[in-house]
Amino acid sequence: MRARARTVHALFRAQKTIKRLRAIERKRLQTQRMLENRTYELGERVKELNCLYSISNIVENQSNSLEDILRNIVEIIPDAWQYPEITCSRITINESTYATETFLETPWKQSQGIFVDGTEIGCLEILYTKGMPEKDEGPFLKEERSLINVIAGRIGAIIEMKRSQAALQKSQARNRALLDAIPDLMFRIDNTGKILAFHEGGFDELKPLQVEITGKSLLVLSEDRRFLPRRTVEQVMAYVTRAFETGKPQDFEQRVNVYGRTRSFEVRIVIIRENEALGIVRDITSRKRLENEIIEISGREQRRIGQDLHDSLCQHLAGVGFLCKALGNRLDTGMGIKPADVTEIIRHLDEAITLTRRFAQGLNPVRLESNGLIYALSELAVTAEKLFGISCRFEYNDHINFNDVTRDTHLYRIVQEALNNAIKHGNAGEVLISFIIKGPNGTLSVKDNGCGFSSTPGKGRGMGLNIMQYRASMIGASLEIRNHEDGGAEVVCSFQNRKDI
Repeated sequence: MRARARTVHALFRAQKTIKRLRAIERKRLQTQRMLENRTYELGERVKELNCLYSISNIVENQSNSLEDILRNIVEIIPDAWQYPEITCSRITINESTYATETFLETPWKQSQGIFVDGTEIGCLEILYTKGMPEKDEGPFLKEERSLINVIAGRIGAIIEMKRSQAALQKSQARNRALLDAIPDLMFRIDNTGKILAFHEGGFDELKPLQVEITGKSLLVLSEDRRFLPRRTVEQVMAYVTRAFETGKPQDFEQRVNVYGRTRSFEVRIVIIRENEALGIVRDITSRKRLENEIIEISGREQRRIGQDLHDSLCQHLAGVGFLCKALGNRLDTGMGIKPADVTEIIRHLDEAITLTRRFAQGLNPVRLESNGLIYALSELAVTAEKLFGISCRFEYNDHINFNDVTRDTHLYRIVQEALNNAIKHGNAGEVLISFIIKGPNGTLSVKDNGCGFSSTPGKGRGMGLNIMQYRASMIGASLEIRNHEDGGAEVVCSFQNRKDI
């Protein structure tokens, strides 16, 4: 009996052990399945992270264009989904489409709109090429819905970033082009005199020194003979200090010896932010020289006019006065007045009036009438032929309606100076003055058969060319001076035929 009882007890214990082992096995299998599911899910999340990481790497490559980025993204996406071997994708942006080579339209699809600045500009689509078991969203997982939303949002951000970069680059290129077109030297300077930035403009000789100048104090630079003298630096710093104290722009002129030549500069200091100012330096050497030449010409013309009045008009008037005094003496002595005496006085007065009109015409050659410039240029050509014995022709088209006295006067003086140069310096025997208007554009030229312009003109001749250039700039015109291969020279003034010039 005892043996049997022991056997039964052993069986009972064995059954309990077996039951416990089976429970442990079930729990192990459950844990294993759970671990496998977690491992699978973790693998899916790793694929998703790899996808996002790869997208970031593509974007970080600055050499990639937006098209390259979208083309690469669409190829990366399928590997992030649970069935990559049957997954295809497509990105549509406005009229542009980027798709995988295996793309196929099927009913098993996920899609998400792509937005830029709150506006939908396209969509991202993920498709399976064949049916798969139902999951959270058709055959797709809920995590894949989150992933497609994130990727679509990332694509929208990339497009917005690329557009902003393109706009910034375009703005920078435009600003750089504008800056390069400015001939003035410009620099940013703080209140201690340190140069923060430097643009040499038309001062090409300073370009090699740009690195040495930037980041250094003006006072330190003044110790180097290649740069500014101490006196000039102290004057600049005085105006910089005054600009910071008053907050108002400061303007001054400065003459500096640059590489052995004295040049005149106009300097403007403007506050652009706290403790920082902008300096603009303009070379006005040519303008100063031109101003002096204009003053010299003005004085010379005044002396010429005074001499002409003294030698001609005053002599005639003096003669008239003498005749009138003689008539007065004859009346005092009771002698009669002869008609011939009065006729002589009238003749001299007529000559004086004629001289006065010629002086007035010389001072204002262009009349205030329609086609006044045409008449004045015609008279100039005729006068040149009579005085200098040359052939001088004037040609113009039939469509000229030009009635701006200021502009006409400048154009007349340009032709007059060019004609004088052709005769006196070019020894020309033939001169052609041409005046052509075509729509909004006009051309006035003086062509001769002389010896042409020298590359090293004399003082007087150079002054005349400067005056012509100055007159052209006053009416917004351009002046070109050129020699011809077959001999002779030509002065061409091009302008716009507008009333507001």
